[in-house]
Amino acid sequence: MPQENENVFIAESQSLDVDEQKKNDTLNVIESCNDLQDFIKRLEEENLIWYFIGPLRKDEDITGQINLKWEKEFQKFEQSIDAMHKELKSSLPGQNFLVYPTKDNDFKIRFENEEKPIEISNILRTSSEGKVYNISLGKDSQITATKKGSERHYDFTGSSSCEMTINWQAKDSEGNSIDCSMTVKLDSGGIQSVIGEPKFGGITSSEEVLKLVGQNKEVFINGKTLYQAFTGISKSVDDQQVPAEEIFTKDLHISPQSPTPSSSGYSSPSTPSSRRSSISTSSEFSDEDEIFEDDMSGDEEEYEQEGLKDEVEELEEEKETFAKYFAVQAKQLEDLRLERDSLRDKVNEQQRAIFERGQRIKEQEEELQDKNDVIKNLNDQLKDKEGETNEANKELQRKLKQSEANLTVLKEKNANLENDLKKIVEGLKDDHKKQLAEQLMETKKENNTLAETASQLSKELNELQREKEDLEREIRQLEPGRSLADELSEENTKREIEKLQYQLKEKEGMLTCTQEELASVKESLEQLQNILQQEKGQATQTEVEYESRGTSMQQQDQGIQAVNNNSSRTASGLRQENKKLTRDKLTISEQLKQKIREIDELKKNLKQLQEENKQLKQEVTKNAGVDASSSTGQKEAKEAKVIPQNIMDWPVPIPDDKPEEQKTPLEPIKVNTELSDPKSIPAEGPEKSPPLSK
Repeated sequence: MPQENENVFIAESQSLDVDEQKKNDTLNVIESCNDLQDFIKRLEEENLIWYFIGPLRKDEDITGQINLKWEKEFQKFEQSIDAMHKELKSSLPGQNFLVYPTKDNDFKIRFENEEKPIEISNILRTSSEGKVYNISLGKDSQITATKKGSERHYDFTGSSSCEMTINWQAKDSEGNSIDCSMTVKLDSGGIQSVIGEPKFGGITSSEEVLKLVGQNKEVFINGKTLYQAFTGISKSVDDQQVPAEEIFTKDLHISPQSPTPSSSGYSSPSTPSSRRSSISTSSEFSDEDEIFEDDMSGDEEEYEQEGLKDEVEELEEEKETFAKYFAVQAKQLEDLRLERDSLRDKVNEQQRAIFERGQRIKEQEEELQDKNDVIKNLNDQLKDKEGETNEANKELQRKLKQSEANLTVLKEKNANLENDLKKIVEGLKDDHKKQLAEQLMETKKENNTLAETASQLSKELNELQREKEDLEREIRQLEPGRSLADELSEENTKREIEKLQYQLKEKEGMLTCTQEELASVKESLEQLQNILQQEKGQATQTEVEYESRGTSMQQQDQGIQAVNNNSSRTASGLRQENKKLTRDKLTISEQLKQKIREIDELKKNLKQLQEENKQLKQEVTKNAGVDASSSTGQKEAKEAKVIPQNIMDWPVPIPDDKPEEQKTPLEPIKVNTELSDPKSIPAEGPEKSPPLSK
């Protein structure tokens, strides 16, 4: 059993002739659109879409411009085109066509004109539910084919037409299977006419044919079933044939009594066989009347005359009938003449319109030729501009290469300067650190020496303090009623006091030497501070030199701005390093000042002890005449037993009138004899000093 199918034959040419104008128009559309969907819509509006889907889609200029704007979207679009083409290729073997998706399940298809039908039903039969295929018929016309269950819907739009062959199988009134086929002309109004002779298994009855057509429930044309579309064309044909019923042929065997349709489709009057005559019958009968009136007489004449009268009456009636008929024919002839004149006027008008159109076409051709000349001139100018542009590009390329060479040289110079700068910075850092380390070691040594000296002096002061306490105790023991032994020992006491005074002078001398050494250390520290200030000034000058170098290099060429920025960052790093060194120097300076303050405090304490010793000497001098001979042995025992070993433990002398009260002895002064690590002691100031850079 043959399969039901519909084949479409597209008569209009579908060839794509691509010229430079189509390509330029497509490039202009690409430039004016913001996204790919807008670009496709614009191409459809300007009838350029099939040129793009076909030959222009592989053009390098077109694809290059599209990839610059919508590369990813265009790749997806091409993939969907290839997938759809592959899917339809299996349903349409041997067909050349173009296809692209529009939205959701809509697709547009364009077949190349190869003068063979398209099996459109195969596309719908293999497609899924809801897919829409828009098949181009050329210009603004297309067939929209959709599948709804087992139904195949075909909707036609536009001014073009096509031929569709519809094949299906039906059963006649006796239940026999009949292969039906007919080819129809289709446009936006549906079926316009049947082309050729339809095949209904030899059935010619219109009622039977309509029954066979009504059994096709799968084909819909412009929303109507095949039966509805076919009966619509039958009604249209009947309406067009209504005027033909009034047309008669010029046949000699015509009766004016009752017109009947002839085999040719026109209607003609029927005439009885016994009364056939030609159109000229009326004139012949009139001549015979005259002959009969002259020759006949009597009864025979009367009889014949009566018979002739009857015949004449009949002929008169027939004549009247023919007169009416010829009047109708004359009226129809006049109508036909009027229609002919109207058609002639229309033809003349159409000829004038064709002539005017030819004139307009000629003018447009001349205008087109002028535009072509202008385009040719513009192309020549464009070529000249391209030549100038190429020369300018070559010159720019040459300058670019020269600039790149100069930039390379400047980069090498800048690299050398950076290396020199690094060496200078490293040298400055190494020399500066080395010098600071040496000065720090010397300062530590001097500080250790001073600390040892201060410790020694502290011990001697402690011894003097103990001697002072012993002397005070002896003074308190010297009363008016002293013994002879005490008086005898006065000389020994004097000698002892002189000895102590001599020792005190020696200690004072040593203290003076210590003060001189401290002054020398202070002077050394001041010199060290001056050196640090000089180094700070040198670092600032070096920083200014680096900045001036960076500024001059920046003024030489803006093309190496990035390199100069690197130099600026290096100089900034040096400035930060110099700031750190300055903070470290300030920290060391503050620590040295602290040491100097501690040494000054020690001097004050020594001076106070000197004053106390001086007062002690005065008291000893006042009591020089006291006899101490009786207590010599006891004093020696006490000296061995009571004299303090550390002068710092001596009691503070009492300047008031209560010499017998002993105050709390002075505590030994603790001197910090080591320089603090600048990393652990922050500098005095509003902000903390960072550690020395290593």
